[in-house]
Amino acid sequence: PVSIIDAVEHKRGLNARQRIAYRIIIDHFIQRFIIRNPEALPLRMLMTGPGGTGKTYVVNSVKQVMKAYGSDHAMRYLAPTGSAAALIDGMTIHKGLGLKIENFSVLVSIQNLTKLRNEWKHVDILFIDEASLLSAELLCEIDYAL
Repeated sequence: PVSIIDAVEHKRGLNARQRIAYRIIIDHFIQRFIIRNPEALPLRMLMTGPGGTGKTYVVNSVKQVMKAYGSDHAMRYLAPTGSAAALIDGMTIHKGLGLKIENFSVLVSIQNLTKLRNEWKHVDILFIDEASLLSAELLCEIDYAL
């Protein structure tokens, strides 16, 4: 497994900080999907930094490794805007989670929630790009939906 991971890291030319984030995510991926460690805890990670520092580049590097291992089905890519979603080949948070906005409130119906949880039962990794654009209310709705 190391050869693919190192090859992607080298080919993509990740800088020191990008490599740290990349390795944290990849180590989690190896534990959960390759070794299948039942005691591996979920990874909750927030990559921060100004635009142009390579956060999306790191995500796409991870995506490349997971695809090489045939595990790209176990991850989803969401973003708050359509343009941000297009950059990571994902979808908007509202579409991906079936969220509706009515009277400035975010709603998840019971029917949508059941369907959503069925669709997401094999998803282990969720990348949300441009997280700084999310409101506290939307973060709560994402948590509730999943």
